[in-house]
Amino acid sequence: MEVIVCRNSNYLHAIGGAASLIAQSVKEVVGVYKLAEFGVPEAMWVIRVEDFPVVVTMDSHGVSMHDQIEAKSQGNFAKIVSV
Repeated sequence: MEVIVCRNSNYLHAIGGAASLIAQSVKEVVGVYKLAEFGVPEAMWVIRVEDFPVVVTMDSHGVSMHDQIEAKSQGNFAKIVSV
């Protein structure tokens, strides 16, 4: 999270199983890094997208949806097991 905040960036999560939908949003491949070392699936691709269906789960202000969901889940679990 520290790197995301200091670099003023965001972490994006795509919906699992939606590769064909996500692929339709890619308008241009701008560049690719480590293609020879990692191969096509694991290379680092720089792409231009439009209407990209993702959710910001960690933002440049230090807010993490992962942490929020974990805290809420633990609270719900505690309620369930105390019944």
